[in-house]
Amino acid sequence: MMKVVKIIGIALGVITISGVILALVVPKRISVTHTQFIKASKQEVFDQLRFMKNFPNWSPFKVQDPEQKFAISGNDGHVGATFSWEGVKEKSKGLQKIVELKGNDYLKINCDITVPFQSNPSFAYQLREVNGGVELTQYFDTEMPVPANVFGMLMGLKTEISNINKQGLNLLKKVSEQNSTAALHIN
Repeated sequence: MMKVVKIIGIALGVITISGVILALVVPKRISVTHTQFIKASKQEVFDQLRFMKNFPNWSPFKVQDPEQKFAISGNDGHVGATFSWEGVKEKSKGLQKIVELKGNDYLKINCDITVPFQSNPSFAYQLREVNGGVELTQYFDTEMPVPANVFGMLMGLKTEISNINKQGLNLLKKVSEQNSTAALHIN
């Protein structure tokens, strides 16, 4: 009996020590960068990004949760404007706020997610005119405290974030190109 208790104690000790080492070694930051070419004017793409009223048109979260409730506050399209949401199907809640704008070349949005867990990711977008369209680069960054960093790694969180961000950029491309094409047909 004493031998069994000793083996269990050693096993629990090894698991605990392994967990602590893993928590210290696994990165505490997730950063993902994607670039998308969009055949639309730079201003059209920038306006899709900066006006919070447009976000539901290309939000991958709205696709996953079509009944998501949202509200916009502040001067939409300007620093300080916020888009707050509450998921129905996805059970999520938070807000995103424009914190920086540079002409129609760059914008940064900080998020404050409160449900299903606390997180404060940021998104930055750099726009550059190229070959009759826009090269849009999206930078995503978030901090993962211990032990969330270990659970995030084990659950493939970086891959999941990357896939969601790609979906959002594909939707943004579709909306921007449709609006650009519609504008050409009107003129």
